[in-house]
Amino acid sequence: MIKTEEIKALLEKDPEVSAYEIKAVENEGKQLYYVLGKLETSRAVSSEDIRVSVYHDFETFRGSSNFNVTANDDAESIAAKIRDCVAKAKQVKNPYYPLAENQKSVQDKKELKEKVSASLKNVADALFAANHFANTDMNATEIFADVDHVRFLNSNGVFHSYDKLSLFIESIPSYNAEEDEYELYFSTRKGSFSCEGLTEEMEEELKNVRYRAEAKTLKEVDLPANIPVVVKSSMIGYLMGYFASQLSYQSTYYQSNHFKVGDVVSQKPFSLTLKGEEEGALASSPIDENGLHLGQTKVIDKGVAAARWGDLRFGTYLKEEQITGNYHVIVMDEYEPISQEEFAQPHITIMNFSAPQLDDSSGYFGGEVRLALYENKGEIIPLTGFSISGNIFEAIHTAEFSEECEVSNGRISFKGPKYLILKNMSIH
Repeated sequence: MIKTEEIKALLEKDPEVSAYEIKAVENEGKQLYYVLGKLETSRAVSSEDIRVSVYHDFETFRGSSNFNVTANDDAESIAAKIRDCVAKAKQVKNPYYPLAENQKSVQDKKELKEKVSASLKNVADALFAANHFANTDMNATEIFADVDHVRFLNSNGVFHSYDKLSLFIESIPSYNAEEDEYELYFSTRKGSFSCEGLTEEMEEELKNVRYRAEAKTLKEVDLPANIPVVVKSSMIGYLMGYFASQLSYQSTYYQSNHFKVGDVVSQKPFSLTLKGEEEGALASSPIDENGLHLGQTKVIDKGVAAARWGDLRFGTYLKEEQITGNYHVIVMDEYEPISQEEFAQPHITIMNFSAPQLDDSSGYFGGEVRLALYENKGEIIPLTGFSISGNIFEAIHTAEFSEECEVSNGRISFKGPKYLILKNMSIH
């Protein structure tokens, strides 16, 4: 593949390229494929991805466009892609904003290649240790461990180089009932090769596939009125990401935010801190997409909106003096956990949504539930085929949080309570 230095030279040669950014990711990985717990295939893989952002300034505007570099590209094809990007950038009339400059170079090189091979067996052992229930199995399981060597540079002389690792696991747990076989899809992503919690996580999924076989409909169960609804950490991260987004520079600039700094977000005094890096968080990064250093910013402090945050472009438009950078890790670091006695009260825990929805304009939150557990005085009744709905801006004022904490990795990484208890939700 063509080298970044050659791409840089071609960008600087074009008189209509006003600025540029290059991000190159060299990937080294190992993949394990299991069928019914037996290793069938093991593969070592490597790849390189290069993405280039081209900027063109005209009048008071800055337009931009991007292209990806392929293994077949040479100097001639790259020059053509640059020209194509310039032509597209001329059609984009964004108010001018600068690129990152005067950033101390990140140099974080780790010796991780050997760690991948050594850790994979431990990961597999932890997963298959969960398969000890009667009539359950793990039909197919895939484990991908990757090390990414990331390099970033721009036309202002900013250069960063760092390594990060990721673990992706997917499996098809199954349960053999008397007449039918039931399957679920399980996947998890992690920002480390730690086996902590993996066995318990897989045990829960194997229990869930049996619950799915035994699940009842709402018509078959007499639910108490106004029963609390419990959602898990992955959904909490989704919701907390929504609250954090209300304080972003972008939402403020477009006036789409529902609250501003100083407003009360929740009468429950929880705090949210946005961070560049957090142990176990897949989205951890020392820099954002434009090469700005990422520290941490507390955006909600004890239930009150405390600070705005965001990227260079919208921070410039709002004339922010200290632009934070664009975060992808959220930590709920202050909250009052609910007692075990209160958590033991009757409730429904949503184990698997079909397609959760959150409306940006109204705060409507809900979706179809594939599997939930109705828990009452130690009895567990699995449920399926119903929906929940409510308004998250209202529900957050009476929400409760569990004492148990964990890291979940979705579109963003979230560290905080394992469970969120929502009241006054409609169940139908």
